[in-house]
Amino acid sequence: MGIIRLNFHINAPIERVATLYQQIERIPEWQYDILEVKDVDGPLRLGAAYTMVYWRMGRRLEQRMTVTRYEPPSVMQQTANTPLGGVMTSTTHLQPSEGGTDVRWQMEYRLPGGLLGSILDKLLFRAAFERTVTQYNANFKALAEGTELPYKPIQGRVMR
Repeated sequence: MGIIRLNFHINAPIERVATLYQQIERIPEWQYDILEVKDVDGPLRLGAAYTMVYWRMGRRLEQRMTVTRYEPPSVMQQTANTPLGGVMTSTTHLQPSEGGTDVRWQMEYRLPGGLLGSILDKLLFRAAFERTVTQYNANFKALAEGTELPYKPIQGRVMR
């Protein structure tokens, strides 16, 4: 199983950061390759689920996310089976700090394909996904701080 960990600081209070993070319908604003969020089954809570529609490899891919840990305002965790047969768990911790909020993000994942998947992870996936999530985080930071997004979204909308 692979693990990616990223930490960053946002110059905004935890209440503002947590509110933005909890607004699932706004994910396409900061995750630039998300076309839409749909099938949101109600307010954010433990067990809530929603579908993210990605643009990857020249096509639309859907991933159903389920909230598996929710301790507002400081912890949110989602788990999903990926469109290509992998599994992932993403956990975000928010911590108030001087002048803003520290964010600790971690994703544990397993690619499909057994040994071949493990090799591809080490050669390609991990570095590429870490770069992508670093860009997502830069966008999230900009939204929370009220500054211009460094990476423009493809499209941002929610379908209920």
